[in-house]
Amino acid sequence: MELSSSAFASAQPIPERHGKRAGNASPSLSWTGVPAGTRSFALSALDRISPGNVYVHWLACDIPGTVTALDDDASGSGRMPEGSRELTRYVGPFPPSGTHTYEFTLYALDTDRLDVAAGVSLPAFERAVNGHILEAATLSGTFKARG
Repeated sequence: MELSSSAFASAQPIPERHGKRAGNASPSLSWTGVPAGTRSFALSALDRISPGNVYVHWLACDIPGTVTALDDDASGSGRMPEGSRELTRYVGPFPPSGTHTYEFTLYALDTDRLDVAAGVSLPAFERAVNGHILEAATLSGTFKARG
């Protein structure tokens, strides 16, 4: 499975409009090569600041298995696919200093629905996803602190 965005290429800068201090718009995402048996998708966007220190920028689940893309600014705008749930709405990059790497990971799952509630912690989200992963794909982008 491959995850991509029309907003930025792998390992390249994420545009300002997707940063928290600018537009705070979730980037468009699309995927190909979905494995057979996929019933839904889950999504995480994380800044792995340092080992053991992770900032959660977005968690979503129950994205129908027939969906192959999320529109630009889908988070919080009512434009997420029908049936999907945002557990944590998108918060764009806002590193305090330097350049940080942000990982968008899409999980193809063998279940229609995850048993998690809005506001779930990252460890609980990962536990719920881990028992159902058919395949995962990650797209990373960078964002530099202002100043």
